[in-house]
Amino acid sequence: MTLVEPQYPVNLGHTARLAKNFGIDRLYLVNPKVDMSVASIYASHATDVLENAEVVTLSQLRRKNELLVATTAVGARRLSNVTRNSVKPEEVAGHVRSAKSASLVFGRDTTGLTNDEIRVCDITTVVDTGSRYRTLNISHAAAILLYVISRGDIKALRSPSRIPRELFAENLFALAVASRMQPHKVKHMFEAGKRMAATSQLRDDQLILLSSVLRKATGTIGELQGLVSKT
Repeated sequence: MTLVEPQYPVNLGHTARLAKNFGIDRLYLVNPKVDMSVASIYASHATDVLENAEVVTLSQLRRKNELLVATTAVGARRLSNVTRNSVKPEEVAGHVRSAKSASLVFGRDTTGLTNDEIRVCDITTVVDTGSRYRTLNISHAAAILLYVISRGDIKALRSPSRIPRELFAENLFALAVASRMQPHKVKHMFEAGKRMAATSQLRDDQLILLSSVLRKATGTIGELQGLVSKT
């Protein structure tokens, strides 16, 4: 579990307690802005979780985890908003269960995660409150998601490894460029490909095979365009 720029000791303390409640073995903090000594008061019997919390950058967090799940209260209002298109917590739970390593990423106490921070992640999820007031306290949102992930009736969903996912996304982007798609669509293609791959439930070898087909198609288009330019 990861908290980006936590500011309020009470939220960090309660989140650490939740981590211990649900057996989370690692708490990551990105650029923390909180008094840890005060947070430990709210952590109750989970002060060891705070003491062992690892301060990392988002880049380091990316390298340490096969799957990163961004959490937000502001989901996509349009399908074209690839960054904030979300999957349900139950589906997230299935992917987290099968991933070699995964972390739920929570944003700031007041403003949440930025779009750029969400783009670092592989999947985005929203806890739907069913009301107009959708913003949950960080520790409350964490409690709900951790509970869903811990449920015994949640089926594990295959989650491809990070490198095959990114290879697929890179080749999809290259094909979009080669096929001369509209620029505003091309710029989102890598992220769309990464997120498609993360939820595809394909095996690594299947995803790599698809990537090779995309790469071959890109090369063929380039050759044909070269022939046309010579005529």
